Amino acid sequence: MVHPEQSARIENKRTAYTIGSLQKILKWMLLLEFIKAILKPHNPADKLKELAKLMNDVFQLLPSGKHIVSTELAALEATASLQSGSDG
Repeated sequence: MVHPEQSARIENKRTAYTIGSLQKILKWMLLLEFIKAILKPHNPADKLKELAKLMNDVFQLLPSGKHIVSTELAALEATASLQSGSDG
């Protein structure tokens, strides 16, 4: 599915928008729609508490497999090329 504004630009032979800029505007639009939905009920504070709990259940921080924080660097030994380079 193509964003309606993107389709219009393509049909009019204009430069397309970047995916990143489309993602940003869609995120803001979703946030505004969400805020509108939160403000509709009689008790928005309860809805926000419900959302906070839901967010904690759904969005969890995950450990990175790309970082070597838990690796013991002291246990690593220098390669032969590094050892010969330090001598001279």
